[in-house]
Amino acid sequence: MNLRPRRRPVPAIPIVSLIDIMVILLIFFIATTSFNDAKKQVKVTLPTSESLGESVPQQEQRKALTITQAQEIFLDGTPVKVEELGAALLQMKERNPTVKLELQADTQTSLGLLLKVWDALRKGGHSVNDVPARILSPQ
Repeated sequence: MNLRPRRRPVPAIPIVSLIDIMVILLIFFIATTSFNDAKKQVKVTLPTSESLGESVPQQEQRKALTITQAQEIFLDGTPVKVEELGAALLQMKERNPTVKLELQADTQTSLGLLLKVWDALRKGGHSVNDVPARILSPQ
């Protein structure tokens, strides 16, 4: 008669395959992690060009919609109030349906004024995406 209990065999865990799975998961997490905090701390001064964007072919010449540093709006050199800008743009489009605009704004222009100008562009029949914006820095 045997009084000792039998020992159960210890199950074997395949460590090599677990290491492979761990490496694959590690690579996946490293590849999909975005490091946004590191990007916010880097300050980059972008270069500027004085010659790019100056020469435009004559048939592509655009009418200027300018916002000055004093928050004044000029449509092709003529001063216009924000409230009247939509009607002025609509009249310009009726006179010349193929007219193209270019928004030239000062760096000190408020976002509220830009939103009003974009609303006026929509009222005037222009798509905001078709009006390129140039932000002018004071010199």
